[in-house]
Amino acid sequence: MNLGGFSRILQDDFGARIISPGEASREIPGLSVEESGDGWLEDGTVAFVSRTRQEAGYVKLVELAKKSGSPAVLLRLPKGESGPSTSIVREAKERNVAVISLPETVAVGRLTAMLLAEERKENGLLRLSHRAGRELLSVGGDETSLESVTQRVSRMLGRAVVLEDPVGRLIPASPDAGDDAALISALHEHSLRASRPGSVEETRRERRDRYARLPDGFLSVPVERWRIGGGRELFWSPLGEGVSSGYLWIDLFENPLAPEDVVNLYWARRVLKTELDKDRIRLETELGIRGDFVDDLISGHYGSVELLLQRARYLGANLTQGALVLIVDIDDFARYLGRRRLKEPAIQELKRRLADAVRLQAREVFSNFLTGPRSDNVILLIAPSDFETAKEIPEKARTLAARIQRYVRGLLPDLTVSVGLGRFTTEPSRLSEAYSEAEVALEIGHRINGPSSISTFEATGTYKLLFKVLRDDPQELESFYEETLAPVVVYDERYGTELIHTLTTYLGNDASTVKTAGELFAHRHTIRYRLDRITELTSLDIEKTEDRERLTLGLKAMQLLGRAPERPATISDR
Repeated sequence: MNLGGFSRILQDDFGARIISPGEASREIPGLSVEESGDGWLEDGTVAFVSRTRQEAGYVKLVELAKKSGSPAVLLRLPKGESGPSTSIVREAKERNVAVISLPETVAVGRLTAMLLAEERKENGLLRLSHRAGRELLSVGGDETSLESVTQRVSRMLGRAVVLEDPVGRLIPASPDAGDDAALISALHEHSLRASRPGSVEETRRERRDRYARLPDGFLSVPVERWRIGGGRELFWSPLGEGVSSGYLWIDLFENPLAPEDVVNLYWARRVLKTELDKDRIRLETELGIRGDFVDDLISGHYGSVELLLQRARYLGANLTQGALVLIVDIDDFARYLGRRRLKEPAIQELKRRLADAVRLQAREVFSNFLTGPRSDNVILLIAPSDFETAKEIPEKARTLAARIQRYVRGLLPDLTVSVGLGRFTTEPSRLSEAYSEAEVALEIGHRINGPSSISTFEATGTYKLLFKVLRDDPQELESFYEETLAPVVVYDERYGTELIHTLTTYLGNDASTVKTAGELFAHRHTIRYRLDRITELTSLDIEKTEDRERLTLGLKAMQLLGRAPERPATISDR
């Protein structure tokens, strides 16, 4: 025990008065009770005296304490005795010797028993620390999962815990158990993540209260708490200093941390940080190799086709019968980063987790596939196997795309992804072209349908022809749009009409005025009036096949260029 803790116990349990504080970090090995003659004060022990002294006697006592290395002098003074003078107190402070006054009723035996009990407690916590370290470190190994370590931590702490990685993925110790389910449910309900700011107010308190401490400051663990209403508070501890490797949520409701819990939590944080770092390094290494393969495949810098197939087999996929390429892309990633204000380590962790999520979902649907990251995308090559034929792959790939979108929404509720699918190719040498098709489908789908789109190359129709024009000569597509629908878009935006929406519906109904009127809940004469207005604005007669084709292409050019007007709240015809 150190002097600081010793002094606090004397104050709290024995009513002591601290006259001179001394050096709080000095250790207290025991007491030396004053006896007649010299040599009664052993080196480093606390001097205990109970006789009233004159000024010179107190000076000699302080000098003796300093000479013997005693950290403190305990004075058991009779009632009414004021103790040392101001000059003596000043002398003690200069010599860094604590002077503590005790009531005359305090027995030496109580002080000795207290020191012995504290020594046993500290030794007990030390043994507990060794045991906790061994138990948690024994779970480590190549086959260890974050889930298994979190379960071990929960059992050791005897309370519900939830592990959160740097991008907000939650890993409960046992999601089916009542306490763990309640904790993770509260985190989902209030959209709470320690990895990002939330709407929940952090509890106001002094900085020193942000730590769970052992007595005398022997060990401390940072613990933050957030209030969620109804008197309920949730607690979490960062795993690591500076940029955190993750966070551990702990259920402390009506069950605060005891000293032994602080020791266990100390080791839990160290082991969980190590496992999160190992998981990150594993993902980085694996995705780096896969990313290099995808880059070489797309660029065509892979040497021979045989070498390409060998590399794919090394990564666990057989592409000899060809494959379908699927691209998963984060929607409006720049805006997402601006909203979240993530630092670079968290950004890279997010990309790694997305790639891992795609791999996990693909494994549920296909047995022969290969994933690899590329910039903000995750590329997935899906090949035939004993369980999926080439004909079955396109339909099952669309099912997988929907699964990935649902999984990502559950993993990170404020992030969405779009998916583009190319056509299946039977020739491995044409996989780079298959990637280009998936990329075109992705871009067209995002431009036309917005975020969370799923698009296939087959369904792009004439869009892909116009998209090629947009890539090769964007001014040419811009000119075509100006010559066709630009005046109608300007008219809609100026007057709040729905001419573009009417035209889109009319063409979608095979130029049927009756069907269009029924779908738009308008009279057919109203539809006819709007179509005539479009003819006036564009000089294109919608009744003529050639002009109708130009208007159809104009609509698609408008969508690819992102010029579609917003639909007004009410319909107005002019």
